[in-house]
Amino acid sequence: MHRRVPAPAHVRAEAAPLRLRTPASPALWYALLATMLLLLTLYLVVAGARRTARAEERGDLLAELLLQEGTAVQPFDFDAEWQRQHLFARLLAAASAHGLFTPDLELLPRRGPFEFGVVNKHYCAVLRPSPRRDDDGAVPIDGTEPLEALAWPRNATSPGHVVFFYPADAEPAYSRNLQYAYADDDPDRRPAPGRTHRRDEVARRAWDYRGFDDERWLLRDRPTPQ
Repeated sequence: MHRRVPAPAHVRAEAAPLRLRTPASPALWYALLATMLLLLTLYLVVAGARRTARAEERGDLLAELLLQEGTAVQPFDFDAEWQRQHLFARLLAAASAHGLFTPDLELLPRRGPFEFGVVNKHYCAVLRPSPRRDDDGAVPIDGTEPLEALAWPRNATSPGHVVFFYPADAEPAYSRNLQYAYADDDPDRRPAPGRTHRRDEVARRAWDYRGFDDERWLLRDRPTPQ
């Protein structure tokens, strides 16, 4: 019986299979996980910014078209239901023509005299007379004043935060909504008629102003420096 003689060490080393991959370090897995979390965070930030931009663009266009169509049907009887339905149909047609999403647009019931209100998923909007003020007190409305259209966030959690103001007798403006945080259709949290107009100021700024509501309003179309 023959005994097997072990091969020399260098022969065994050459014959042994080579290890092509080293075990992955835990630090590598942590780095990959951190990278994935960072990418996810960036995606959520970008997606949230785009959602906010879309909501605010819709609110801006809604207020603009509301004033446009409301002006086109003057004289308008805010109490006549058939005129309200007619104006709403015109608003839907104009919004569709401008590429605005309309399936979520709703006509609100009449809440008070001289008021026409609509809502979409993220914004409330209203068309009404716009009294000119010379103080902070309430100003009576008789329905002969120029119109104004406003759009503000439908609720506090809406992705849109900006308030849009389109008056028939002044330049359109918007507010970052930092003073009163207008939201909902609650009368205590919505802009009052005429309060978003410019105060009489000693030094008038070219592209922004302080309204009677103490909000800072910025002109939508800033004048070009000469």
